[in-house]
Amino acid sequence: MVFSFFLSKLYLHLKKSHALLKQQKKEIEVKNGELQAANEEIRKQKEEIETQRDIVTTQKEEIEIINKKLTDSIEYASNIQHAVLPEPSYALERLHELFDLFILFKPKDIVSIDFYWFTNINNIHVFAVADCTGHGIPGAFMSMFGISLLNEIVRKKEITTASQIFEELRKGIIHAQHQKGKQGEQKDGMDIAFIAIDKDKHEMQFAGANNPIYLVKMSENEQSSSPQPIIPSTHQIIKYSGDKMPVAIYERMQSFTNYVIEIKQGDIIYLSSDGIKDQFG
Repeated sequence: MVFSFFLSKLYLHLKKSHALLKQQKKEIEVKNGELQAANEEIRKQKEEIETQRDIVTTQKEEIEIINKKLTDSIEYASNIQHAVLPEPSYALERLHELFDLFILFKPKDIVSIDFYWFTNINNIHVFAVADCTGHGIPGAFMSMFGISLLNEIVRKKEITTASQIFEELRKGIIHAQHQKGKQGEQKDGMDIAFIAIDKDKHEMQFAGANNPIYLVKMSENEQSSSPQPIIPSTHQIIKYSGDKMPVAIYERMQSFTNYVIEIKQGDIIYLSSDGIKDQFG
């Protein structure tokens, strides 16, 4: 009876252990199923990530090709733009006997919306610095158009009166862009500072469209043929602002003012755009 009791006890214990093992096996099978499902999901996600990676890689390569083509085109446009600008080194050699001249031209982008220009007509030396509307390629197109118009007006027609050049320049821009003053139409143009220097008469004409010039005049007792390395405090800095309207169609279409300014040996003249002080970014 004792033996039977222990056998019975052992049997019940084994039965309970077997039931527990069976339950644990079921739980393990369920977890294995969940793990397999999770592994399958991970595998699918991995395949999707690899597919997306391949798409991104392909798109990146396509974008790089497009970017290279665009950059090559813009750099070629820059070469054309620089070709129509006066060559700085050549300009310095030509004008060295008459002026101590420097040019600071550093476009933020590959092409520039600002431009400088100068020439000599009948012993009148004319200089212009302009800032065209727009940015990037559209602004660069406008700058090249402005240079072309100045060549036509000054070099071919030999007009050297600053305000008259502005009037002709405005007519050319309005005519080329078919500007009527209607709402919503293109109003592209330029802000420009223009001077014409007659060294024999010791006078300078100036016309400005939103762009000023700065004249640094030496005091009478400091007049000399050599340029000063700095601007002493005794010098007078005069700003000529010009007219508050662009060279383009505008709500105020008045005639441009023509300033006639006496200049002397040693005076310093600065023309500039707003390219540094109003730089975006």
